[in-house]
Formats: sequence, C-alpha cells, structure tokens
Amino acid sequence: MGIALIKPEQAVSMHSNKMVKALNAAKSDKDVERCFMELVREYFRYYCERSTIHCVRYLYDPRLHNVERFIWSVLLIISVTLCCSFYMLLSERYGAQKLQTVIDDSQYPVFYVQFPAVGVCTDNRINWSKLAAAKAQFLPVNASEDVVKVFTTLVTYLETLRFANFEHSTSELEDEHLEILDFINLSALAHFLTLRCEDILVPGSCKWRQSSFNCCDYFVLEKTEYGFCLVFNSELSDRSKEIKKREGAAYYPKHNAKAGQSSGLNFNLLLDERFKRPDTSATDNVFIMIKKPNQVSNAVYSITPNTETHVSVRPLLTRTDNTTRNIPPERRNCHFTDEHVDFGISVAPGRFSKSFLLSNCLNNCHESYLVKLCNCTLPIFFLSNQKANNCTASSLRCISRHNDIFGYDKHLEEDNYFSATKPGMTCPCLVNCNLLEYYTSTTTLPLSSRELPASPTLKFFKVDVHYQVEMMITFRTSLEFSSIDLIANLGGIFGLCLGASMVSCVELLYFLTVGFALHLYDNNYYVVFRKKLKAIGSKGLRYLRNEVSHVHQEAGPSVSLAKSKLRHPFNHRTNAW
Repeated sequence: MGIALIKPEQAVSMHSNKMVKALNAAKSDKDVERCFMELVREYFRYYCERSTIHCVRYLYDPRLHNVERFIWSVLLIISVTLCCSFYMLLSERYGAQKLQTVIDDSQYPVFYVQFPAVGVCTDNRINWSKLAAAKAQFLPVNASEDVVKVFTTLVTYLETLRFANFEHSTSELEDEHLEILDFINLSALAHFLTLRCEDILVPGSCKWRQSSFNCCDYFVLEKTEYGFCLVFNSELSDRSKEIKKREGAAYYPKHNAKAGQSSGLNFNLLLDERFKRPDTSATDNVFIMIKKPNQVSNAVYSITPNTETHVSVRPLLTRTDNTTRNIPPERRNCHFTDEHVDFGISVAPGRFSKSFLLSNCLNNCHESYLVKLCNCTLPIFFLSNQKANNCTASSLRCISRHNDIFGYDKHLEEDNYFSATKPGMTCPCLVNCNLLEYYTSTTTLPLSSRELPASPTLKFFKVDVHYQVEMMITFRTSLEFSSIDLIANLGGIFGLCLGASMVSCVELLYFLTVGFALHLYDNNYYVVFRKKLKAIGSKGLRYLRNEVSHVHQEAGPSVSLAKSKLRHPFNHRTNAW
C-alpha cells in the first residue's frame, strides 16, 4: 500500500479551516452570552410592565425620559431602604420579648374564685393539762426520773416551736441529754399535745354567710410552718378531702358572693389559762393565716386577746397568655402547670398536682434546707417525706444552730444591694402563671366590758373574715409585641412604602424562579446552555488529563502527544527531584 502525501498548499488550507472553526466557536460563545443578557432584559421589561409593586413599572417604561426613570429609581431605593430600616426596628422590638400586664376584667364577680382558707394558730402549741397522759403514752413503763425530766423539758421546747423561729439557744440545748428521747416521734407527740377545736373554738359561734354551723365539722387540724393549726375551707388533710367528697367538688372549697362585715366567716375563740404551763414564755396571742385552699402555709397576722378583729380580703387574679411560653420562666416570673420544675428532695411531685406544688414551692424549699443542714425533716411543718429521716429530739440542736438561716428567706440578687450579707434560704421559686392571690388587711377593736368573759383566766377573741369587694379586678399578662403584631406591622409598612402586599411578595418570588425558568425554556436557551456546559466540562476534563490543546498541537506538529493521564502537581515544576 502506498502512503498518500499531502501537499504543502493543502496543509495550509486545512490549518486555516480549523482556525476559522475555532474563531466561529468563540464568536458563538459571545453570541450565547449576548442572547442570555438580551433574554434577561426582555424578561425584566416584562416584569416591570406587570408588577403590582409601586414605582417598578416606571423603571423600563419606553415612554418616559431617562431623567424620569432616574427619579422613580431613587424613590424606589428610598422606599426599600425605609422598609429595611423599619423592619430592623420591629425585629429588635420583637426580639426583646417584653411583657405587659393589663386589666382583663374590672368587674369580675368574686364568687368565681374560691374563698380563702382561714387558719387559726395559737402562740402556745401545747395543752399542758395533757402532759401526764403524754408521759403515759410515749414513755416506757417505769421510766427513770432523768428520762421523765428530759421529756418534760422537751415538751417545753414544743410550746412555741415553729420552723422560722426557734426561741431556745444552742447552749441551752447542749445541757440537756436529748439523745435518750430519740425514740420518740416528735410529730406524733406534738399532734397529741396540740390544742384541739373543742379546746379553743366557742360552740355555736361559727357562722358561714350568716348561717350557723358546727365549728369542729369544718375547722380541721392541719400542718403549717407554725405547727398544727385549725384551718377552715382547706383541701389538704384527709378530713378536708372527706368534706370535699361529701359536699361535692363544685361546692368545696366554698365560694362567697357578698362583701362586707358578717358576710363571710365568723367565729369566736376562748383560751383557757389552764392549757398553759406556769411561767411559760408563750403569749395569749392568736395568729390568723389567710392562704389558698391548697396551700400549706402563709404569712400570719397576730391578734391580741379580748378584741374583735375584722379581716378584709381582696382577691386578685392574674392570667398569663400561652403566647409567653417561648420566654424562659425566669423572665416571665411564673411557671405553667405543664412545665418541668425541680422541687428538691421532696417526694411531693409524685403525690400532688403541679398547681399544688407551685403554690407550696417555698414549703418544699424550706424542707430541702432542713434536710441539707440537719439531715432530717420535721413532718410537723411539712408534708410527709419518705426520702428523709424524721428529726429526733437531739436534732433540735441542729435546728437551733441554724435558726438564723431558717428564719430568713433571701432573694436571688438581694446581697447586691446590702453592704452586710445576712444568712438565709435562697429559694428560686416562681408562682403559677394563673395566679390567685389574697390581699389582706386587718382591723382590731377592743371588746366592750359586757362582752368580756367573767373569769380572768379566759381570753376571748372575735374574728370576722370577709371579702372587701364583690367585684374583683383580673389582670392578663401577655407579650407586648407578638408574632401577629410583627406580621401586621410589616404588612402595614410594606403597604405604606411600596404599596405591596403578601401577594406582591409571592408574585416577585414567582417571577424570580418559575417565571424566569419558563421564559428561558420558551426561547430555547437550555439547548445552547447545555452545549456550553458540555464544552466547559470537556475542557476541564482535558485539563485534568493534561492533554495539549488543539492549537498547540497544530502550532507544533513535531511535539508528540503524551499519553493521557491525570495531572500531577510535580509534573511541571522546574526544580522537581
């Protein structure tokens, strides 16, 4: 076979044809770019003619002068800038998450809420006339004189025992051999010796809404941080739950619709001196406690003997909207009943509702401090706790040693505002987000001589607990600026500055995505675009394989084609080893 020879004139012609093709390809790429920009301009003109946003249609109106277009462009830029500025301000206001409390109802009838529980606590906790019976009940038979003497001393300590104020000093307790009485259950002893309903309440003196009732049927002995007290309208003890079951959950705890003196609860108290120990430090005063029906303890008000005391109660209800749930409880200062709350070492979370626990958070916190400092709990003041041991007689030394801590509740940031810090209990307790509070005021008047008891050993008290108003004020706490407010304000600003709405935003989004893609498809741009992408891909692949370009191949025919291989970073280094 012969080899065909190519004449020089033919080689030059072939080389020139290839160069022309390369130039045409480059020109074709420029045409593609020009066609794409032309399509963009055409589509932008199409959008401006149909946009519902103000000023946009004037940007490409062929009937307007360039100066007019410039003016409308400046107005559009100013409007967009104002919208962005207002948006930043609104976003900052929304991010602050401020709360506001407003009056929800100024004429809310008081009978919608429960009447408060009324507790009666005497300063002297012990019925001294039952001391002999207590010895027979709690001491072993033929107990030694030392045991009996220490037992009598222990009873004197229980006379004024309360959680927040233990009067006996540590040195005084160190002198007593209290360990020999550690087998005695202090709660059972205090419950046995406490003054009962029949000991202090005057029979026939109790009235509810001007109707008489048996005092001891509704005044129930319950635990408080002041010891055992007689409580009316409570729902904590077993007896209270029996009353609720008997009368029905809708009617107990009781409600009251009237206000003013003698419209609520009335009762009389009579204290006998024979119940007190001779030379006792306990006074004849009585403490009145106003609290929620499911609350263990609250602040007390002292009343003196031979007086008539009127206790006016003004309920106040505050509701918190669910819109505040995104705010941390520490910022809104309350807990919803379905939120997780840590109640320390107490077993109450497994036995009571969350609403009950929020009302008694302080009580649980106080018990946690007692367990932490003295490694025991006193069921006289707290609910039954199976996780901690009960305090014994010798534990009273520890209670006395830390009395300054147990007697003071500290706020979290309190020490920042006082030069001298005071020891106390720091309880991070928050209230229920649906909070019912009872604000109380007392008025005490002396009794007339004809109302005083004949015997000087008897101390007489008249108590009247009633509502101050028939219509209460309810408050509502909500976000000052919620997400709905943000959307409404943004809509108003965009409408004011641009004359736009949510439909305009959807329209703009459509024109930028689906509409533009369809416009390119209708003008067959995707075929050209695909070819361009394929050419770019081929060029990149040749670069990775280190192939010599066709131009170089034609310019230097003497250079032999190397075998295709992937590009190595050291292949073209002049000083490579």
